Amino acid sequence: MTSLLIPVFAGCVLVPGLTQEAHQLLKKQSISSTNPLPPINAPANSIQLEILFVERPASDPTVSEQLWREIDEVGAAAPGLRQLMQQNGLRIGTVGASPPPMLQALLGMSRQIEDEYSLSQCVRRKVVVQSGATTDIDVKSWLDPMEVSLNENGKTTSKTFEQLQCVLKLRPHRLQDGWVRLDFIPELHHGQEQMRHTPTDAGWELRGGKLVETCYAQKFSVTLNTGEMAVASCTNAAETNLGGNFFGQPKQLQPKQKVLVVRFAGMHKPETLP
Repeated sequence: MTSLLIPVFAGCVLVPGLTQEAHQLLKKQSISSTNPLPPINAPANSIQLEILFVERPASDPTVSEQLWREIDEVGAAAPGLRQLMQQNGLRIGTVGASPPPMLQALLGMSRQIEDEYSLSQCVRRKVVVQSGATTDIDVKSWLDPMEVSLNENGKTTSKTFEQLQCVLKLRPHRLQDGWVRLDFIPELHHGQEQMRHTPTDAGWELRGGKLVETCYAQKFSVTLNTGEMAVASCTNAAETNLGGNFFGQPKQLQPKQKVLVVRFAGMHKPETLP
């Protein structure tokens, strides 16, 4: 029996006996079949954010009062909210598109401070979020049971959480060209992962996850222009309050402290993705 050899060139099969027109038709079908789906358009009205984390010894001047002297805390929150957040160990502020020297040193953008603290390890990631949608920022996770104290309405209560995960739920809103408002809500995720009924924008859905306690009273918002940054950390890394659990190491003699920076990189321009 004689086998039939059919050569293949550039994805097109040349079959003996077919006319030139038939070969051209097969070639067109082969090319079109490589990408049968229409191009995907990136969602319009989306917001580009850069999320940065730095963790340093709490005694490091780049995360202490020296840093916060260069950050606008007054414009970031109303006086009443700012006082409540400080009572819960949280500290927030904003900086312009040109970060101050201490923040540049902290993020590794500058080497002006040449000492034992000058080598900074910064973790960065970029996200694109549609205006009004949410994204989670995982700030810290704890394997051991953690005590969290909350101050609300002048009353402080404490509770111990198993397998605690500290999350900031971030929802950006487009205000106008070049301006956004970022809403942050602290959440305490705890317990075993399992399927639960979870409230969403579309209603209740069955999703896998931990139990969630949402700290609505500590919700805060900042308004940013393109290139500007929101900065968040704690007042004391060794305390068991909300800020200490999110950004510090409670009850440690020499705790480390995290600083979160969220930069508004700009509006996502619609484009065709391959």
